[in-house]
Amino acid sequence: MKTFIASGFGVGLIWKSLFGDKKGGGTFASFVFVLLLFLFQIKTVWLLIIFVLLTILYFLTVDDESCSNDPSWITLDEIVGMSLASLASPSELLPLVAGFVIFRASDILKQPNIVAQMESIPGKKGVLYDDLAAGAFGLLGATIVNQFIVLSL
Repeated sequence: MKTFIASGFGVGLIWKSLFGDKKGGGTFASFVFVLLLFLFQIKTVWLLIIFVLLTILYFLTVDDESCSNDPSWITLDEIVGMSLASLASPSELLPLVAGFVIFRASDILKQPNIVAQMESIPGKKGVLYDDLAAGAFGLLGATIVNQFIVLSL
């Protein structure tokens, strides 16, 4: 059960079965999460609850040994980061896309430098904290896009 949850409720396992150990599982899991948010029109208060619950689940299910090399099948950390990025406007397409693109770019490129610094923390904390830092930048970008939409109405 822990493996299923750590894999982003099976998304990372699907990635691993299709592509092995190739990178991209985090992007795939983040995309699936964004798609579900948009399709089900989840409100911000529920997304905040989901974010907190997913963070707690991460610490309960992922151990330091299994994430020593940040394997591509462990995708719950990316889902937690994406849930943070989508708090700006989880039902609106443009802020979701902006948050997704900025979150993934920041996570992949490890930029700004704080993302790389968070990843250097040992164990499961570093695996999650870099995604939270990238998610914070995604949240900032999504918030800016959302405010432009609000101001243009």
